Amino acid sequence: MSTLTLIMAICSLTPQAHARGGVQKKAVFEVDPFSSRAMVTVRHTFGSYDIPNTNARGEMEISSDQGIRRFWVAFGIEGFDSGNRTLNCHLQEALGLDYRQSNFPDRHVCENDRLPMKGKNAVRYPEVAFRSIDGGSIPWGMGDEPRELSLAGTWSIHGVDLPATMKIQFQKTEKGHRARGKSKISLKDFGVIVKEFLFISVKDEVQVEWDVEFRPDPMDASPPFI
Repeated sequence: MSTLTLIMAICSLTPQAHARGGVQKKAVFEVDPFSSRAMVTVRHTFGSYDIPNTNARGEMEISSDQGIRRFWVAFGIEGFDSGNRTLNCHLQEALGLDYRQSNFPDRHVCENDRLPMKGKNAVRYPEVAFRSIDGGSIPWGMGDEPRELSLAGTWSIHGVDLPATMKIQFQKTEKGHRARGKSKISLKDFGVIVKEFLFISVKDEVQVEWDVEFRPDPMDASPPFI
């Protein structure tokens, strides 16, 4: 048998082999910012603040044979809204500025409850994010019941990346998938400094809860299979 004949024979068998073994499918989902939010609970001298954030983005890829292949969620720091503009700006100082070049934390640098757009006191780190680094080993349940999975990943806060494992509850919805997670974070671990304001000081540990809706990515050519 000639080499050309052998190649043609192999090619003619390939579609049947794929049909018997099945073809891997994947679907890409992106965060719907209008149906997603985070809540950060910050403890302080006289109690606690619950600070919501609806400035969300993110993406998740699911494959039919390997489960979650990619997962990340990020919240812009300008989206944190305590109901107090001064406090909001102070949070942006603490989370977003590069202390190595900024006048903060030596002094507050907010002007009229806003940070400058340019210069050494402008925001350098605009988001806090969790990204999965090993989603491929996680099985995916096809049912409609909620399912809790542990995702190994990384928290990225204030320019510092630290490993973390998050328990995330996934549930299928009419338009995609909903993911809910909760985590306790030490501000000191990420080098975050929150200056005292009006004799109120913030405790080191904060709790982050998020509830995000993933919907099919309109730019994804492959149709959703789950």
